[in-house]
Amino acid sequence: DQASTGASHWTFALNSRYFKSFRHFVGTDEQKQRVEEGTEVINHVFSTEMALTRQFNDRWSFGLFVPVASNARSSLYEHDNKHRYSTHSFGVGDVRFAAYYWMINPAKMSKFNTQIGLGLKLPTGDYRYQDYFHITDSTKRLGPVDQSIQLGDGGTGITLEANAFYNFSKQASIFFNGFYL
Repeated sequence: DQASTGASHWTFALNSRYFKSFRHFVGTDEQKQRVEEGTEVINHVFSTEMALTRQFNDRWSFGLFVPVASNARSSLYEHDNKHRYSTHSFGVGDVRFAAYYWMINPAKMSKFNTQIGLGLKLPTGDYRYQDYFHITDSTKRLGPVDQSIQLGDGGTGITLEANAFYNFSKQASIFFNGFYL
């Protein structure tokens, strides 16, 4: 394991996620009729995060995280209330930097450990992204897409992280990740 050799090195990681949302809730009550009537709003969110991490020694590392998103949202009510049309957003999201520290020296403890992280999220994603909305079959209006598919939130934030693992054996382990912005 390079992380426990004390040697400094770089790591590049790529993480992709996809989710589709279409269910509507008011509090804990699901509005199932929205799907039955075809009036539900459908979001498709494709996201890839590129992470570049510099391991300085056994305990300290620093990471840069750059998300790229491609989103689509289809609905009736945001358009002409008759036809289902989609709005889209694509681009870089809010970039994040973070420093990490292993609480126990990994060279001395490989069975379990806890890592803490402190970071900064920057407002690099376009939180005013716009696309065209259909007013009629032939008329469109340019306007901001829904918050659920915006590329950023427009704010700077401090991130706190905790990662922990416990190795039961070479074949079985458990991992915990906590993140707060």
